[in-house]
Amino acid sequence: MTAEQLIPHGTTPFSDDPYIGRLLKPGQDFIGADGFVSLQEAVDEIRSSSKRVILNVGDSSTSGWDTRVTVENQERRKNEQPLLSAFFRYANYSDMLRDRVGGDFIVLNAGIPGHTSVNTERRLRGLLDTLGKQAIQVDYVSIYAGNNDCQWEGNREDKTRLRTSPLIPIFIDRLRLKFFKPDTKHIRLRTNQRDFSRNLKRMLEACRRHSVAPVVILPETPLYWEPGKRFVADLFPVDEKIPGGAMVIAALKRATERWAAVLDQPWSEDKHKALESARELDFVIPRIKKQYRQLVENIARSLEVPLVRTCIPREQDDGAYFVDYCHPIGRANEAIAGKLVEAIEDYESGRVSKVVARTPLLYRLLDSRFVDVVSGWFSGSRGRTAESDPENQDIYTLY
Repeated sequence: MTAEQLIPHGTTPFSDDPYIGRLLKPGQDFIGADGFVSLQEAVDEIRSSSKRVILNVGDSSTSGWDTRVTVENQERRKNEQPLLSAFFRYANYSDMLRDRVGGDFIVLNAGIPGHTSVNTERRLRGLLDTLGKQAIQVDYVSIYAGNNDCQWEGNREDKTRLRTSPLIPIFIDRLRLKFFKPDTKHIRLRTNQRDFSRNLKRMLEACRRHSVAPVVILPETPLYWEPGKRFVADLFPVDEKIPGGAMVIAALKRATERWAAVLDQPWSEDKHKALESARELDFVIPRIKKQYRQLVENIARSLEVPLVRTCIPREQDDGAYFVDYCHPIGRANEAIAGKLVEAIEDYESGRVSKVVARTPLLYRLLDSRFVDVVSGWFSGSRGRTAESDPENQDIYTLY
C-alpha cells in the first residue's frame, strides 16, 4: 500500500524506517487526544504525574483514521483550500479509555496506519526497549492486528519489503530483494498465516520479558460494506498485470455479486453466510479473514491472555459502528474501551495472572530471529510457489 493510496489528504504525516516500516514523523511518536505526542513528552508526563502506563499498539483502527476526508479534500484541492488530516477526526478507543482511567493511567496510542503484525511486533519491541531504558515501566499493552495482514498487495508480503534484521548489513538485504520473485499462481496476502501467528506470539513474549500484562483485541469489520470500496466514494483499482491481480479481480467480482444478491433481502442465516463469504473473497481492502481471527482466538486462549471481543449486531446494516471498511467508531470504540477496562480490572484483582504463559521451547525455536533471517533470505532470493512453500496455509485459489 503506497503512501498515495493510504493518504487521502495529500500530505504525508509519515516517515520510513527500513526495519520497522512506516512510522509517524520524528517527534510525533504517539497519537494524543488532539495532537501528536513525542516520546520525550510522554516520558516527562509519566514521570511528573507518577501515573501508570497503558500502551496501545496496532494499525489505523488504533490510531484513528477517517477516510471520509477524501471526498471533501477533492473539493478543497480544486478550490486551493488547506487539506484536512485524516487524524483526530473522531474519538478512538484510546481517547475513550483515557476518559475512563485517565486519573490513574497515561494512555499511549502507538497505532500506525497501514501496519501489519510484522510492523506492529517490531514497533512494540522497540517501544518497550526504549521506554525501559528511560526507566519507564509499561503496565498494560493492548494489541490490535489482523486487518492489514489480510490485504493483497501485488503478492508481496510485507516482510519482503523490510530488512530482515538491523544487525545484517543493508547491502545483503538489498541483494535478497533484488532476486525476489513473487508468486504468480496464487493470491498471497501481506502476511501469511504462519508469520501472523508467530508475530502475535512474539508480541506476547516481549510483554512477558518486560513484565507487561497484555490484552489482545479481536478486530471486527463491517459485514455490509461493498467489496472493493476502499474510500467512501471510490472503488480501489487493481492492475490485472500485477502478480495475482487477475485472480483478485475475479474474486472481487464474485464477492460483489454475492453481496449485491442478498443486500436487500430480509435477515436470515443464508444472508449472513453470503455476506461473510463476500467479505472473505475481497482481498482488495484490509479486513481480517476468518482463519486469522481463529488464530487470534487460539493464541489468546493457549497463552491465557484476555481477549477483547466487540459484539456488533449484524441483523441490520452495521455501518454505524465503523467509519468505513474497518475503522471502528462511536459505540464500537466505546465497547473496546469498556472491555479493556474490564481486562485491566481482572488483572488488578488477580482474577487473571499478569504472568504470560511461556511459549513452548519448540515454538520459540521455530519462531526465532535466526529462522526468520534464513527463511527471509531464501523466500526472497528464490521466490515462492505452492510447491516450494507447503507450510504456508493461506494460499488462496479460485474454485
